[in-house]
Amino acid sequence: MSDSRPDEQNDTQPDGAAVVRRQITPDPETSEYDLLEVLAEIEDCDIESLPPLYNEVEHVVETLFKTPPSAAAQMSVSFSYAGYRIRLDRDGTLQLVPVKETI
Repeated sequence: MSDSRPDEQNDTQPDGAAVVRRQITPDPETSEYDLLEVLAEIEDCDIESLPPLYNEVEHVVETLFKTPPSAAAQMSVSFSYAGYRIRLDRDGTLQLVPVKETI
């Protein structure tokens, strides 16, 4: 991406799958929407065309930031959603690994 933001990073896994890294604000009010926004950007689609996040992970993203554990716990959550394996750290670091070609 030629106009990459400083908080964007893409890598490639040994199998050729692109690993996308982004930073979202660790805010319980906006984190789920921010995650969907990143995924919609990657997939080049509208947020509304993504499956409902609530049906998949039931506010686990929001909860990570609402009552965050101590930094020493190095807490993160991982889940599969819309063709990606997603890892989100308590500081808002987001990693998306495609597990299928498109949503």
